[in-house]
Amino acid sequence: MLAIQQYGNATMNLLITTKTVDENDQLLGFFIEWIRLFSKKFEKVTVFCLEKSGFNLPENVEVLSLGKDKGHSKIRQLYTLYFLLSTRRREYDAVFVHMNPIWMIAGGMLWKLLGKRSFFWYTSGGVTFQLRWAEKFADTIFTASPESFRLKSNKVIVTGHGIDTELFKPSNRPKLEPEKLKILSVGRIAPVKNYEILVDACKLLKGWNINFQVTMIGEPALEEDKTYEKDLKSKIKSLGLESCFKFLGKVGHDDLPRYYQSHDLFIHLSKTGSLDKTMLEAISCGMKILSSSDAARAFMSTGLFLFENNPMDLADKIVIIAKQQANPDLRNYVIENHNLYKLIDKISEMIMS
Repeated sequence: MLAIQQYGNATMNLLITTKTVDENDQLLGFFIEWIRLFSKKFEKVTVFCLEKSGFNLPENVEVLSLGKDKGHSKIRQLYTLYFLLSTRRREYDAVFVHMNPIWMIAGGMLWKLLGKRSFFWYTSGGVTFQLRWAEKFADTIFTASPESFRLKSNKVIVTGHGIDTELFKPSNRPKLEPEKLKILSVGRIAPVKNYEILVDACKLLKGWNINFQVTMIGEPALEEDKTYEKDLKSKIKSLGLESCFKFLGKVGHDDLPRYYQSHDLFIHLSKTGSLDKTMLEAISCGMKILSSSDAARAFMSTGLFLFENNPMDLADKIVIIAKQQANPDLRNYVIENHNLYKLIDKISEMIMS
């Protein structure tokens, strides 16, 4: 394991804002380890979140919920935020805002008035109205790749993602049903993930008598996503592919490695173009991968890159890559460029400078 660098003279206190503090949350469970590592850098870490559930964090970490988990209204949550920002203002020296632009918009002006520097982590291909305003309030913006923050700004620092390569690593355990090609996708079930292209490709694979199984991990977050999932399952049924697909729903972050380790091929068809963390987790576990992401061009060979909205291209490449071995250089790339310990070192040093 890479040792996280210690800053022995550090007496700074850090405020972190994030949506959820829950080690069992599939999308944000990884952030528990971020908080734990930040706690080794700063004298005290205070976390404001919309909701909290199960977690185990060091004694110098305090987690305060705005009350979404208790059913509080958005107005009451906003009041709680400003109350905490004001009454706790002497308990933090800098702010690290994780992902959600609305935190930066809500607190940015107050933090400037209080002389608190604010640091914003954001990784998504879209440029929204909220993001434009958040950029104005942030002092420094961290992102995983150039494609992960597409708003032009001289505040942006590209750091790479934070993958726990000790958790997400290859396994020597023999795979069950080695004769079957096991395909995996991990992430929110939503139109932006382009799953219908995978379904169409799987219809071709079945027609070619390929022995395969697709595991879908994730769940819809919005009402429109639930409609999309329903339509997706209806399409799978109409094409006679029900036996080829397994929808597992939400899987806790720490349980994800065993799925990466037990499958052969990871498919990533997201339309955002940004560098998806799940891609890097899959690579770190030794999986073969096919992706349509613009960000994947930086480290993947052209043979692993997918043409968008092309089921035939996907099916052809699935057949080709199924016969190949995973490239160990890709895991080395993740260790060198997207290692969690290096990332926290880098961000902490910037905050303390």
